[in-house]
Amino acid sequence: ARFSTKNRMLLKLLTQENVLVGGFFVISGYVSGYVATRVGERKAEEKKLAQPELFFWSRVMAYYPLHFLVSTIFAPMFVMVER
Repeated sequence: ARFSTKNRMLLKLLTQENVLVGGFFVISGYVSGYVATRVGERKAEEKKLAQPELFFWSRVMAYYPLHFLVSTIFAPMFVMVER
């Protein structure tokens, strides 16, 4: 594979998918923690802790429609690549 950079540090960073995945998990954990707390305070919202399953499903349903849409749009590409 050829890349358009000769910078070895950048090349190593961009070819290490496990680092990028780990970074995504760190960022998503931060965002999840941020939306579960009150702004400006260091404590959780009691409303969200009272029924954690509703909070969980609201987070899942916030992402799933976009995941479904993108998967549907790109599904033909995945099928054609295998042929």
